[in-house]
Amino acid sequence: MSLEFATSHILWRQFERKNDAPAVDDGQLNVVKDFVNAFFRSHGHSGQAQDAHALRWYAAQDLTFRTMLKQLVKELDNHVVLNDLDLVVLTHWTPDVEVGCSVTNAIIHETGAHDAFGMAISDHGLSGTFLALQVIEDYLGDMNHGSQGKKALLLIADQDAILYDSPALARLNPAPSACVVMLRSLPGERTDGQPASIVFKHYRKIVFPGTHSTLDTLLVTLDMFTSGENLLPLLILTTPCFAEQLRQHAQLATHRIETWDETLLSSAPWVRTKELATSSQRILWLLPEGKYLVCAGFVAEA
Repeated sequence: MSLEFATSHILWRQFERKNDAPAVDDGQLNVVKDFVNAFFRSHGHSGQAQDAHALRWYAAQDLTFRTMLKQLVKELDNHVVLNDLDLVVLTHWTPDVEVGCSVTNAIIHETGAHDAFGMAISDHGLSGTFLALQVIEDYLGDMNHGSQGKKALLLIADQDAILYDSPALARLNPAPSACVVMLRSLPGERTDGQPASIVFKHYRKIVFPGTHSTLDTLLVTLDMFTSGENLLPLLILTTPCFAEQLRQHAQLATHRIETWDETLLSSAPWVRTKELATSSQRILWLLPEGKYLVCAGFVAEA
């Protein structure tokens, strides 16, 4: 059994704010600030809501996760059947500006996949989409006891409006963005007529390889691919900063190393994979997160 997807089943977009957003009156602004202050208190934070953050948050109401994702799901629905989904997973780093909305329930209703199970992965940094692959594989694997394959829809969304100061987000200078990916868990060989697949191999989270010797053994430590797959060319996708470090390392520099656009936040590795993936190729995502390196491996079939 394998979890697979086709690049044609990855749709994404950056969204622009409308310039004609309605003016915010003092009452509306105070409602948002009261919510922020209550949120801070519930987390033991002593700060107070700032007008600039509240205004930006309120002005982003036309670009909620639900709004952005429904557009992409509608486009995907023109190419693949979505009313038989088994699982819908939302992953995001930044919060949704639409408080209290179940995005997965809204998309399940939109697709008509009323038997699908929905879940969300948050508070997991930019690597939430990496973890989502393992969650989807495990969930569909538990369901897949017969010969019939299972389907999942991965939803990815992020905002550029948050309710507090974030140097990390400011450094990335993002725009609102979203991505949808349709994945299949197949018990056997792919049938004729299906597009060539990229197969998910493994999710890994390891201590960041901060020395020359740990970089020497990085691919061995990750143990992503079989001996046969290791004969295929390797495409490494990562952040611009880590890419520079890898390119200075003789063993890793023999592989193709490319960067993703960090302004796309959680969608970034998917967008770059759609752009660069070719057949008969290994793909390795590498995301430094503090003391750890989060990784996902794939094989693009011939």
